[in-house]
Amino acid sequence: MNKTLFMNFSPNKNGNTNFIGEKLLKNIDHETLQMVDYKISQYGQVFEDDQISEVFKKIKDVDTLVIGAPVYWYTVGGLLKTFIDRLYMLDEAQILKEKKLYLFAQGSAPSKDTENSITYLATRLCYLMEMKLKGVVVDSSDGGKILNTMTVE
Repeated sequence: MNKTLFMNFSPNKNGNTNFIGEKLLKNIDHETLQMVDYKISQYGQVFEDDQISEVFKKIKDVDTLVIGAPVYWYTVGGLLKTFIDRLYMLDEAQILKEKKLYLFAQGSAPSKDTENSITYLATRLCYLMEMKLKGVVVDSSDGGKILNTMTVE
């Protein structure tokens, strides 16, 4: 059985990213992880109250990750970027191997360069973590393109 986890990397739990993700997954049994609820230390600065291990426990038993993030300053927001940065220093990140990844990013009129940058980020992440990239869509804040072109299986 395919288990799906939606990871909302927006600092706004009830914002556009969450709305789009929940609508995208409306017919798929899934759990939602609000990443703003977890303290993830910056790369190289791990503190006692760091919660990345708790996030890995949630990821461990799923087959599919759907990551949603807002676009800030022409790329994904800091919550997602910090999470990705931390993967390099953790043996626990091996649990990502073979997981399917869908990534969407939404923001105010993202440019083609922004789309290319985020697509590269997702492609590189999957290559390094040996994940299966199933789709990347970068869209405006209404999410119409995401909802019309991304199909999560």
